[in-house]
Amino acid sequence: MMPEKKNGSDESSLARLRVGGTEVHYFVLCPRKLWWFSHGMEQEHVGGNSGQENVAMGQLLHKESYPEQQRKDILIDDLLRIDFTDGGVVHEIKKSKGGQKASLYQLLYYLYYLKHEKGIETTGVIDYPLQKRREEVVLTPEYEADIERIVAGVQATRELPTPPPVAAPMTLCKKCAYQELCWG
Repeated sequence: MMPEKKNGSDESSLARLRVGGTEVHYFVLCPRKLWWFSHGMEQEHVGGNSGQENVAMGQLLHKESYPEQQRKDILIDDLLRIDFTDGGVVHEIKKSKGGQKASLYQLLYYLYYLKHEKGIETTGVIDYPLQKRREEVVLTPEYEADIERIVAGVQATRELPTPPPVAAPMTLCKKCAYQELCWG
């Protein structure tokens, strides 16, 4: 159950931008990955790549973890998909600590959106069920400023005519479903 709405707005700038949590995650992880995704290249669902296997593992983990939670996949404004809430706390389930910063900002974006679009102030938890650990997340003014920069970055990246450049392959490229598009 989410806390009571305080005083959200009907048509704010965030709602008009229509930025999703996956886009925030991808932007923090790799703006190039966001560009491919935002231009209709959803490689995670293409057969024969490690990205598809990682997505399938993540979906299974999400489905099988926390079976006591009555309500999972809470869709907000047909835009954000929150894994679940417990006592008003927003939970995000992740397979591993890989992409930890991107996962953190994805959850922070959910908290920011709830606060500024719905008038709901709450906290969050990133759950790592395979490691049996969790990370509590609180939206601070510093994080709010980061989120505003990230949302602007998502919008700017979407509008680029070509993918943003990358200097050299990163460690995360090895498991990325978009690897062939970037490095052919």
